[in-house]
Amino acid sequence: MKTEIWNGHLIRFVEVNGEWCGIAKDIADALDYRDANSMTKKFKTKYLVYAKMADMNQKYLALTEFGIYKAIFGSHKKEADDFQEWAFNVIKRLREASNLQGYQVFRLLDKEHQKQTMAMLSHSLTDPKRQDFIKANTIANKAVSNRFGYPKMVKKDSMTPDMLNDREPILEATAHLIADKRNFDLDIHVSEVIYRKFPVKEDSR
Repeated sequence: MKTEIWNGHLIRFVEVNGEWCGIAKDIADALDYRDANSMTKKFKTKYLVYAKMADMNQKYLALTEFGIYKAIFGSHKKEADDFQEWAFNVIKRLREASNLQGYQVFRLLDKEHQKQTMAMLSHSLTDPKRQDFIKANTIANKAVSNRFGYPKMVKKDSMTPDMLNDREPILEATAHLIADKRNFDLDIHVSEVIYRKFPVKEDSR
C-alpha cells in the first residue's frame, strides 16, 4: 500500500494487477462527493476494482487511474475544475499540433485521428527535448532540497507536502529557463540561476 496526501486528505493506493488504484472512499472525501457510491454510480465496471488491504480481511472499492480521472472530471471542487482546464488545454495543443482547426475538433473523436495524434506524441517524446524535461526535474528536485536544508537531493516521491507545494513553481521556472537558453542561445548555467532565485528558506537554516 502507498499513501498520498492531497489538500490535507490522505488517499490510499493499492497495487492491483500491476496498476496503482486509489481507494474510492478516500478519493470521494478528497473531491467533496457525498460518498463513494454517489461518485461511482455511473462508472463502468472497468474503472472499478475490489482490493484487499495488507493486514486487513475486508475488501475495499478502488478506482483505476482512468477511474480517478473520471472522478476528478465529475467533481465541482476548484482544484478539479483547474485540472479539467489543464487537461483540455493539453488536448487543444495536441489538436493544433496535428493541424486540425478549431471547427474540426469533433474529428478527435475519430479513432483514426486519435491513432495519428498518439503516434505524433510518441515521436515527440523521443525528441532531444525529452532530455530537457529530465534535466528540469533534476534541477527542481535539487533546488527544493536546498531550500529545505537537505544536503543531498530528495526525490519527488520522498518529499513532504510543503516541499511538493514549492516544487511546482520551481519546476515551471526551470523548464521555461531551459527552453529560453536553447531558443536564444543564452550563456547561462540554468541550475545556478534557479538555485539563486529560490534560496534556502529562513526557517530551514
